[in-house]
Amino acid sequence: MDLLFTPYLATGICAGLVVVSLFKLLHKRPNLDHIPIVGHRSLLESYWFTKGLEVDNARFVQEGLEKYKSGVFRIANLTHWIVCLPRRDLERVARASEEHLSFYHAMDKAVKTDYTFGIGIHGYHHAPLIESHLTRNLSVLYADVRDEIVTACNELLDMKHNEWKTISVVPATLSIASRASNRIFVGLPLCRNQDWLDFNIKVPHAVVKEARILRLVAKFVSNLSERINQGATFLGPVIKERLKHMEAEGADWCDKPNDFLQWWLDASHETCQTMLTRRIVSLNFAAIHTTSGTLSEALLNLADHPQHAQTLRDEVEAVIGKYGWTKEALSKMRKVDSFLRETQRFEGLVLLGIMRVAMCDITLADGTLIPRGTSLASQFMPCIMMKQCLRTQTCLNRFDSPICKTMSPSVPDIRWSP
Repeated sequence: MDLLFTPYLATGICAGLVVVSLFKLLHKRPNLDHIPIVGHRSLLESYWFTKGLEVDNARFVQEGLEKYKSGVFRIANLTHWIVCLPRRDLERVARASEEHLSFYHAMDKAVKTDYTFGIGIHGYHHAPLIESHLTRNLSVLYADVRDEIVTACNELLDMKHNEWKTISVVPATLSIASRASNRIFVGLPLCRNQDWLDFNIKVPHAVVKEARILRLVAKFVSNLSERINQGATFLGPVIKERLKHMEAEGADWCDKPNDFLQWWLDASHETCQTMLTRRIVSLNFAAIHTTSGTLSEALLNLADHPQHAQTLRDEVEAVIGKYGWTKEALSKMRKVDSFLRETQRFEGLVLLGIMRVAMCDITLADGTLIPRGTSLASQFMPCIMMKQCLRTQTCLNRFDSPICKTMSPSVPDIRWSP
């Protein structure tokens, strides 16, 4: 009897937690009755039919674009509604302050950062630091990043002159992106430690799986940041060595690293290995797969459109011949930039981008009221997935040539309410 009772009890407790969590979520959600729904008509329906919309996102966003075109609509997630904004509001949303439209609250809703990384909504003090220091040091860091990319390509591809070789694109770009990112985050030699790289590459998959559960029962489970202990086994010795140098030699020493880890230690914010590991793992979470995804698609598009290869190569050789391998040279590679932009337009990494949470009532340019607490996203449906591309002449349904195009759309006004 006891053996049968135990699983029934556990199942009942879990079911009870889910019901309580859903009740609280539904009770607290903002009133969005004035915004039309696409897809499932309720949050519970989205759970039972699609396990939180992972399956039908593309279909619902496509339906919303066709039905409401440049208007606002909402789709159901397991725990909340997502209001999809038209592209005309994109720039205003992107420029809005954290006090009006919060990126960190949106991240917490998506992946429960307090539990998956151990960093709460108000704990991202490292973001302004890396933005300011990275911008200021970009010209200096460029040589290090290029060195890491060249070294990684030589090791991964091992190409000979005029030789063709078959490679698996995604693993290769993941390795290159992770090494280049960690050259900036933690420097040599850790940026070439394959175990450290593999650890950070696998983190996003684990976080996404955990977040699906945590959206419902985060308040009833213990902190799920055990991965940080694993990361600290790699990063801990590096931190100890840096602190040892700082104690013995002060602010400057021979061969002092110029990376995020050292910037943070110099700023004297904290020296705790656990917190530093949490910050660097979260940076890798944001950097690696986004960069490798775009690079993978660009390489595949280049393989599919080999007629562009010589055009891009000629531009790179001409620019490098004049400016060398410098940050300034990158800004002169307009055809390369256009090719990457076209890759993002045509393929895209996400269906819904620039996720935000409204921290106050806002009014869009078309008069739509967005209540405080609403989750927002911009419509980023890649053109390759848009059926209307096949029926209209205004949206290109093919990968275009790498010719730099500039667009200056008018930016509508958004009104904020306290």
